[in-house]
Amino acid sequence: MERWAVDSSFLIVRGRNYVSIAAAEAAARQWRAALMLSFAKLNIGADFGTRAPQGQLADSGRRILQEHVPGQLRQVLDDVHGILVFPSEPTPLFVTAMPVRAVLSRPVQEVVTQALALVDRSDLVLDDAQLVAHSLFASSFSEASVDARFLMLMMAVETLIKPDDRSDAEVALVDHLIDQAKRADLPVRERDSLIGSLRSLRKQSIGQAGQSLASRLGDQQFSGESPAEFFKNCYTLRSHLVHGKVPRPSREAVGLRAATLQIMVGRLLSHRNIVVADDLEGGQVDGLGI
Repeated sequence: MERWAVDSSFLIVRGRNYVSIAAAEAAARQWRAALMLSFAKLNIGADFGTRAPQGQLADSGRRILQEHVPGQLRQVLDDVHGILVFPSEPTPLFVTAMPVRAVLSRPVQEVVTQALALVDRSDLVLDDAQLVAHSLFASSFSEASVDARFLMLMMAVETLIKPDDRSDAEVALVDHLIDQAKRADLPVRERDSLIGSLRSLRKQSIGQAGQSLASRLGDQQFSGESPAEFFKNCYTLRSHLVHGKVPRPSREAVGLRAATLQIMVGRLLSHRNIVVADDLEGGQVDGLGI
């Protein structure tokens, strides 16, 4: 068997002589599936463009390139990151129009002023959960995948969540169900698993606790929604992404939600009713207020 190696960041698989567009697309999907399975088996990560941002050349730019290509007239095509089906004649010219990535910067003096206003606060302490949340929040800024950025921001919020006990009536009902489960004629392993699941119901769900946490932001609005409503919709979107809902939420929908979620997470991390420090004398005091 011949062995060969490629030192490159990109891999292009190109086929030709298909009888129809549908046949070409079917073959491309088959090749993509084969490569995905092969890369996974070899423990190699690769972006196949299924959720990648795509740039597109404007019609005016396309015409200019067609007029100035030397030799025979060529078709000018966008170099799509993913599957692309095109006529093999005339010989195509592929052009990459990189998607625009906006970067929001802050004046250095604004950051310094904020820090100086807080640095002498003796009660300003972040616990381990808050440190993790800040790390996830910061990492989201450099994540190119909108899905990964959105999920990283949701992880930052969930790190801050501390579910409260349910109401007395709800806890009493759960305890009643636990007693019934203990007396059920079930194998020990299944019974213990069921009892463990029921015990977790004594606390709020993550969705409920997250809405309570978000509500501390008061009457602020995020994409026209209250903080609690915005988190609720984000949590639904998170569930769709991580549990493989079909059809998958569009990249655009996730991107818009992630952009606003990033703002909300920043405000949660700096809100004085959320960032608290343990008082050395045993009480609790408010920490950071911005």
